Formats: sequence, structure tokens, C-alpha cells
Amino acid sequence: MNKIKIDGLISPACDALEKVKIVNDDKIDNAWNGQIASFGASIATGSLLAAVAFFSTESEKTKVDDRSKLIKAIFELIETTEKDGCKSLFDYVVRKKKDGKERSAKENIINAAIALKLAMKVYDLGKGDKNNVEPSKNES
Repeated sequence: MNKIKIDGLISPACDALEKVKIVNDDKIDNAWNGQIASFGASIATGSLLAAVAFFSTESEKTKVDDRSKLIKAIFELIETTEKDGCKSLFDYVVRKKKDGKERSAKENIINAAIALKLAMKVYDLGKGDKNNVEPSKNES
């Protein structure tokens, strides 16, 4: 994780969120926070390639309409020179792994994912907004 790179990616991350249609009318569904957190956990507990492959597929079981949008947004944040002609994040990881540069690919992807998570905080939360939930009886 590189804090300077992450800071530089936050503004482009906002653009990426809008481009892949995670943000609609300056709102973002709170379920996307869970999806990006799950992606990070998948990388930490499994392999980078497996996490990217899993999140690259569309899912009908999630609250969000297409978790592969996160993968597309992350790929938007990878520098063009790093992409080396790759057309998807999966291709990028496969190529970097083949070239023995999986560690740098992982760092780039983690930096992009963190920037996306931070960029999500810029927008109003839609469905699932914790501010719209009534406090429990134990919270007085």
C-alpha cells in the first residue's frame, strides 16, 4: 500500500465510479462498500488471480447489479503504461504473473481498491444507508 499513490488515485476513482455506473445521480448503494471490502478480503485470504476471476463474473445473488463493475473501475485506475495492452484486469494479472511481477500488480490493484473505497465516501449512500436505520434499543 502506497499512501501517496492512493491519494493521487482518489479523484480518478470518483471518475471511474461514475464511468462504470456504480454512482447514479451522485448516490451510491451502500452494498458497494461491502463488495469492495469482500474483494480486499479475497485478495488477503486467497490469491490475487482467484479474487479477480471471482469478481469479474456477474452475480445475480448480490444486492448490487453487477460486481464486475468494481473490477472495471479498478482496471480504469491502473496506469496505461502498466496495462501493456491488456483488455481486462484478469488479463493484466495473468500477464504480470507470467512475467514474475505479480507482487507489483497486487500492489497496484490494492492501491486502486483502497482509492475506490475512499472515493465511495464522497457520494451519498442510497439503499442501506446506516443513517436511515433506527437505533437499536441498546443504543441510548
